[in-house]
Amino acid sequence: MRMIALLIALAATSGTAKAFDCAGVTYPPSVVLCSDPELGRLADERQEAINAARARIGEQAWPALWEDQKRWVRSYSTACGVPPDRPPPDPIPASVIACFKRAGEARVAYLRAYGIGDEGAAAPRTAALGPSFDCGKANSALAQLICGDPELSRLDLAFNQAYWALYQQLGSSGQAQLKQQDQEFIAEVEDRCGLSTSPPATAAPSQARDCVLNAYQNMRNAWLSQLAGPALEEASRALDAHLRLQRDLQQLGYLDAAAAIDGVYGRDTRAAIMAWQSARGRPVSGFLGDADAAALEAEARAAPAPMSAASAQTAEVTDVALKNAAGTYVVPVRINGVFSLDFIVDSGASDVLLPADVVLTLVRTKTITADDFIGDSDYALADGSTLKSARFVLRQLQVGALTIDHVTASIGSVNSQPLLGDSFLSRFASWSIDNSRHVLRLTSATP
Repeated sequence: MRMIALLIALAATSGTAKAFDCAGVTYPPSVVLCSDPELGRLADERQEAINAARARIGEQAWPALWEDQKRWVRSYSTACGVPPDRPPPDPIPASVIACFKRAGEARVAYLRAYGIGDEGAAAPRTAALGPSFDCGKANSALAQLICGDPELSRLDLAFNQAYWALYQQLGSSGQAQLKQQDQEFIAEVEDRCGLSTSPPATAAPSQARDCVLNAYQNMRNAWLSQLAGPALEEASRALDAHLRLQRDLQQLGYLDAAAAIDGVYGRDTRAAIMAWQSARGRPVSGFLGDADAAALEAEARAAPAPMSAASAQTAEVTDVALKNAAGTYVVPVRINGVFSLDFIVDSGASDVLLPADVVLTLVRTKTITADDFIGDSDYALADGSTLKSARFVLRQLQVGALTIDHVTASIGSVNSQPLLGDSFLSRFASWSIDNSRHVLRLTSATP
């Protein structure tokens, strides 16, 4: 562990010295790097690239890159067949050196592009193209192999796009069977490609890589063959387009501001798609077929750009008086123009929360209909507990003089308190509570 920490630290140093001194190295990945001049050169290039990236993005953004680099250091050598806890083969196979070289070249390219925007200026880094999971939590040989290979990472994301599209198309009647099929497929790949043993069989990492590549491509094609219409159009789309569409949903307020832009169309993204479709009077399928994708992108391009620091001075600030209800300050909110309730402001709640009896009243008065419901989602309470509650779209919430359209909400128990959560609060540039004046201050950009 000390050596891996040293390697990570060396990657963050400045200057032009070599990445590390090969004299007397015993740490297995370092032994491999020192065995080949080309790998040594790549290690030096990688150090220079990360130093340049750090200077480019600044110290405020550096911790994110630092964590990303640590995850990569932990994963790539194991993916190439040289875990840090056992010696490498002697002599080191050419396939291992080739794997290290591929990983090193990909990492240098990644670091050189890190923080570079479309115009060539420094910009925050968005999600990489794959894989579909967090490589920092990759604890299986298969996951580590995927994380260490850019092509496998992209394929894994495309594979999961096909899976989630088929999952949505099948509906509740077929989803359990698809999940079982996916689990059996992963187990079969691990066994067939020599990745099921502990430690994995790594005599020929390139063979394992090609085995995984072919298996994933074949299963993805099998799933694509079962799709039709908008589901097939969505799953066949280029990966970077999925990231753009997620950002569009986020920009328009349908996807939570804290949601990962990762290209994975799981439950939250599906809910956001359905909320947008419902709000725009389009068929609520949960898929972004070609027509819906084009409409969403056009709407996002026409929408006002996110407020910058320079424009913050021209923002509109609205103060809404808070009421003291038995020692708790609440804000009156008018729901769908029908009736008003007192809400507790709670940024820890991901959605606006309404008690079940309130939702039933809205249903009985036909203020919300079946088309407004967008499925189920795990709802996290402030105390850390979760409950399963249906989610739906409120067409309008009025707070003071401000009206916000198409707000995602969840159903709580009958005894729960109405909560003004992040699905409402995130629609503003900023918000705060002035305790001295007892007001909720909401800041929005001027038109």
